Amino acid sequence: MANCGYFNEQQWQKMEMPLLAVDSIISEFAASNGLEVTRNQKDWPERSMLWNNNNVRCLIQLYLASEDLLTFNLWLCASQDRGRDRYWKQENLIKNRPIPEFSEQLFVLLEEGRKKILAWSNDPSVMECATCIGENNP
Repeated sequence: MANCGYFNEQQWQKMEMPLLAVDSIISEFAASNGLEVTRNQKDWPERSMLWNNNNVRCLIQLYLASEDLLTFNLWLCASQDRGRDRYWKQENLIKNRPIPEFSEQLFVLLEEGRKKILAWSNDPSVMECATCIGENNP
């Protein structure tokens, strides 16, 4: 089972079904930009595209936000490790909305997101410190 048993097959199919409906849009976008799509990372219904630009990790992710409501978030994130700190800039283009509400605009939203992330990665000064990733030394 794709989800390591957290959900039964019927639950999983219900949660992933909206993503399956837009897989062709996501794949077309990824192919047109030389990106690869990963699916259902960390045993959760999602689609991600990850790449590096100027030493910045760039991520576009469409993921299930609510199991009960079947709503999704379209999340953008650019992050960079600097010494013992991780810096990032992130934004939700879509927050807690069912995919049918935005599926017709999804390709345009993905392109808008890619442009934002590229702008962030070309100017890392716009990122803020998100967390310390190194060992804490007194």
